[in-house]
Amino acid sequence: MVNKNRNVLITGGTGILGSSVTKSFLTQGDNVAVTYLFDSEVDRFNEYYPELSEKITFLYANVTEQDDIQKTLNTFLSKYEQLDILINIVGGFVGGIPTTELEEDRWDFMMNLNLKSVFLCCKAVIPHMTERGSGKIVNVSARAGLKGEAGMSAYCVSKGGVKTLTESLSAEVMDSGINVNCIMPSIMDTPMNREAMPDEDYSRWVKTDDVANVISFLVSDAAAIINGAAIPVYGRA
Repeated sequence: MVNKNRNVLITGGTGILGSSVTKSFLTQGDNVAVTYLFDSEVDRFNEYYPELSEKITFLYANVTEQDDIQKTLNTFLSKYEQLDILINIVGGFVGGIPTTELEEDRWDFMMNLNLKSVFLCCKAVIPHMTERGSGKIVNVSARAGLKGEAGMSAYCVSKGGVKTLTESLSAEVMDSGINVNCIMPSIMDTPMNREAMPDEDYSRWVKTDDVANVISFLVSDAAAIINGAAIPVYGRA
């Protein structure tokens, strides 16, 4: 993959997966901006990656709000002039609750965080990419989006929606020089997952750095022919 000093916007780039993705693009020499919602996210990233934090532009944004996203995009473009790559990582998980016991606000939380955020970010960015005639977008769906599971209806529906949205967007922009794909992780090897599942075989779980490598490939010239794909990245999990 040839570095072209690309301009990259990563939503949720301070999280565990997001940090691996952010680090991957920075080490390739790209210009990287990441969104955050709470100051603690930036503080945590600076603590773990002090050597990288000065190279990042941190942009406050609630990515479930259209006005916030547009302001963020405007700020990004005022600094970098163009956006080459959008990575939508922001997301969350609510599970273990039967659908009939799921509160409406929990359902809305999953739809907004996992699906609406991707919709709004793509909606804001694609016109800019279309005008330029090029761009790469990678969304984060999940293996759970392929099939409904008991106690996980909101999560499965929201992540399944990301996959379907990716397919629709890719069909709409395929003649505009834009590639839209998504990845579908399952259980990743994170401190949070190890704490929650201490008796599991961690060797079967996927490393976040490996997932970041797949994302890097999908936005490379080598993946120019891949569009509308849902790439499984769950290894042996």
